[in-house]
Amino acid sequence: MSKRDKNTHEIIQRTLFVYKRTRSAVWQCRYQINKQWFTETTREYSLEDAKRVAHMILMDAAIKQRYNVAPISHLFKDVAKLTIKRMEEELRLKEGRVIYKDYIFVIKRYLVPVLGNKPINQLSFNDMEELASERVKNMGHEPTKSTLKTHNAALSKVLTEAVMRGYMTEAQKPVLLTVGRSTERRPEFSLAEVKTLLKGFDGWISLATEEQVEIRLLLKDYIEALLDTGARPGRELLELRWANLKYAEDNTKIIINFNLSKTGKRTAVGRTMAIMALERIAHRNYGRRLEELITAQCPDHIFRHKSKYEKLIRPINFEKQMAFYLEHLKMLKCPITGNPRTFYSIRHTYATFALTYDKINIHTLARQMGTSVVMIEKHYSHLDAEKAIEQLGGEKTRGLLAS
Repeated sequence: MSKRDKNTHEIIQRTLFVYKRTRSAVWQCRYQINKQWFTETTREYSLEDAKRVAHMILMDAAIKQRYNVAPISHLFKDVAKLTIKRMEEELRLKEGRVIYKDYIFVIKRYLVPVLGNKPINQLSFNDMEELASERVKNMGHEPTKSTLKTHNAALSKVLTEAVMRGYMTEAQKPVLLTVGRSTERRPEFSLAEVKTLLKGFDGWISLATEEQVEIRLLLKDYIEALLDTGARPGRELLELRWANLKYAEDNTKIIINFNLSKTGKRTAVGRTMAIMALERIAHRNYGRRLEELITAQCPDHIFRHKSKYEKLIRPINFEKQMAFYLEHLKMLKCPITGNPRTFYSIRHTYATFALTYDKINIHTLARQMGTSVVMIEKHYSHLDAEKAIEQLGGEKTRGLLAS
């Protein structure tokens, strides 16, 4: 306190004060523990009662400090707000991770409604069980281990914020529950199905109305780009711009710089199929060559189609168009899992083919797809000896041994 007035009283020198706020009849207490200042209300209206309570507050805080307990309780929802504010600011400065948006959603949608009014330094195992129970009710099913990992990471961000601010100690952090249902096998396409998928486009496009033709043409290019790069469908690919592309030194490949990836900025390589798809988009939308748009560093988004007013627009209901096409081919449901296929099925197909036929090193594949080696091993462990027979042949080794 820089200024003393009649409503400020020093009880213990440079350690304990009581004071009144402007337009408040209740005395407040300000005290120092371990060189850190704290403020708490005495809830008293008389000065003498306030001094007595202030002494009790200081003694209680000193005992808590001795036993490694934070002196003051703060509600979970208040710390959550501070955590969200910090992540939003880091995202604004382009210093935060893209997954922060998922954390913010989880905190608002699942954590605050259950834990919001609980003191953050008093969270217990029972609170974690309540959180798990309410999460299942809200989702309508048991979360996968992957989903639970994201929820725990979001909760850890809030708890870490509380520790940083002195609202709780590391010892007070509750044990997070980590049991979730195993992630299901992801639906993909077989080699024969991919061939059918690619060959069927022209016939399906010919059946379209005038308004549907442009979006179906774009869908074809979008799927071929996915098959050739293994990119994440959705935001990562739809936000890609011509200025994010450049040719490799041999001009037979194209370097793609993803700025809006789940894992942050990364690069990937596109080959013949992706280049041809991009060439078609450049010709339809601009009447120009791909090379011209790359050289000019055109700032426009790539995956756009012309509206009836000749304006380039982002595809609407793209997922539905994908489902319509797969239904047309009678390939919507995966015969192995029974689950409907989506754009992500193309990404999984890319990974399967890369491992099975192209024999791409798993570390190289992880970099190309913007994921980790652990995730590749986790989701593609179903590749068996029949699919990987060429890789397991060991002909070169046997030739060396025979010689």
